[in-house]
Amino acid sequence: MIDWKLDGFLPTQRQPAPVLETADDLDVLLARGSAAAIDLFVCYVLIELPLIYGFSVVFSGPYEALGGYAIVLSLVVLAPIYASYSFVLEWRYGRTPGKVNRGLLVVMADGCPCTYRASAVRNLFRYVDLLGVPPVVVGLVAALATDGRRLGDRAAGTVVVQSTAPTDGNAAASADGETSAAARADEPREN
Repeated sequence: MIDWKLDGFLPTQRQPAPVLETADDLDVLLARGSAAAIDLFVCYVLIELPLIYGFSVVFSGPYEALGGYAIVLSLVVLAPIYASYSFVLEWRYGRTPGKVNRGLLVVMADGCPCTYRASAVRNLFRYVDLLGVPPVVVGLVAALATDGRRLGDRAAGTVVVQSTAPTDGNAAASADGETSAAARADEPREN
């Protein structure tokens, strides 16, 4: 049971097929927002808070001197953590845990897997998105005005689309079983 719950968040090396026609759907745009919220939560709670705790223990004097500015500083530090997290996961797997959970996939405009360069460019452009006040409005307007692609997607030549991944546990288990059976059938048998 816990495996299926984690499967709803963990990206795998085997990417589902993209549905390119969904790039400009409003549902995909809304799913991108909730995927970003999930990823920001993961970055802050699982990556940054342990670092903050370790810093506060090791450097208790300077940490206490920061006072209320520690929270502001932690939010500023969250930007490069989130960009790095997104870069690595989108390059290696085509999706982050938030995108896996929302059924989204980052691919090149022609449907090929996201490349190292494209992932780097689209995630560096997150800083351009953050220049707007508030960033969510700038991102939303840019996506609506440019067929569902934010500035980073345009510069990198990528699109975020729905994937054809199974949405329930039984379908996922059956797909994995079929893949495993096909792989075993292709393996040479030893005598």
